[in-house]
Amino acid sequence: MASKRILVAALLAALGVCGASAQWRETAREIVSKGGDFRALEAQIEASYAELPEADKVDAAALGAFCAAKTGEAAEEIRWLVEFFEGGRAMDSGFVFLDFSGQTIIATYLNGWRVRYPWVRNIALIKGTKDEIIIPEGRIPLAVEISVPAYYKFFEGDRVIKAGAFQAGFNVLGLDANALFRESRNQTYFLEVKSGPLVLKREFTLDVRVSWPTAPKPKTPEAPKVGKLARALGTPAPPAPEAPPIVREYHLSLFVGGDLLMSSRKNETVRPLKLGIKPSNNPAFLKPDWNIKRNDPWANPGMNTFSILDAIGIVGGLLKDLFKKKTSGEAEGPQIQTVQDLTLDFKLRGAEGNPLEMKVEMSLRPRDRPVFRWLVS
Repeated sequence: MASKRILVAALLAALGVCGASAQWRETAREIVSKGGDFRALEAQIEASYAELPEADKVDAAALGAFCAAKTGEAAEEIRWLVEFFEGGRAMDSGFVFLDFSGQTIIATYLNGWRVRYPWVRNIALIKGTKDEIIIPEGRIPLAVEISVPAYYKFFEGDRVIKAGAFQAGFNVLGLDANALFRESRNQTYFLEVKSGPLVLKREFTLDVRVSWPTAPKPKTPEAPKVGKLARALGTPAPPAPEAPPIVREYHLSLFVGGDLLMSSRKNETVRPLKLGIKPSNNPAFLKPDWNIKRNDPWANPGMNTFSILDAIGIVGGLLKDLFKKKTSGEAEGPQIQTVQDLTLDFKLRGAEGNPLEMKVEMSLRPRDRPVFRWLVS
């Protein structure tokens, strides 16, 4: 008996949802083409929106935005547009429940916003090409896909770390890997984009888990050979001592008129940094040298002499080339992968040449809905 009551309740709930969906569609069919009380239609959509199936919410949000535009409510219009683009990803049904005139009116309205709304379709980490990681000059590249050109500000917390202009399509931002990889942390970022008077601010977090380098356990030394076998083979020679560091001596002398006025001498012990990372096969020979930073005094000045901006530009160009339509017979370029979770393994060498291993795990989590502002001139 209880199961029958549950079944009846479920059927009534389903019929209620279908009835609410059919009701606002019928009202929209009458009002959109012939005109009428758009405020009442928006209120009807608002009242039934939470109970609608996900597939119907996209059309309802579009009609809600259209009604708000008709009544001059800019803030409500943008709220419904955020639902349409960000929640429904602009995948409407074509509004087949409207007549041809109504479909044309709504399609014209939405097309006007499709070329203006700065919809950030995706924010992701760039894994690289096949098995090769792309980390140019110690920067973690982020891929940002946006629907239209827009100005942007990129925040780390409350601090603006970069600003500029995005082109429609794929763009690349860079994060300082040297700062991120020093410790495990959960960092919050904000990306603010502006197109005309509309400003959208999206929040996302980057969770970084770092396993610090640990030296492998030393091998147990072999016991010295004894007896007849030892006399026949001979005792192994001890390992050669480690080469001493290179000591450079510099002299600076100042002569005036052939007379020595001042003299100075300096000694420098050179311990070059050794990274056990294979040569990169990335385009333009980008090397995964996360722990090389130009302004650190211990950085190796002989490595990676191209600029950060050039490197980020190269990655951005590769992303755009990746998504261009290839003609038949044209060879495919390197396939760049974008992901939300990324694990990096680094094989390094310490100051004494001993091998070290480091593991970094990153998870990028964008927020579902951006916060919007409408700048009134």
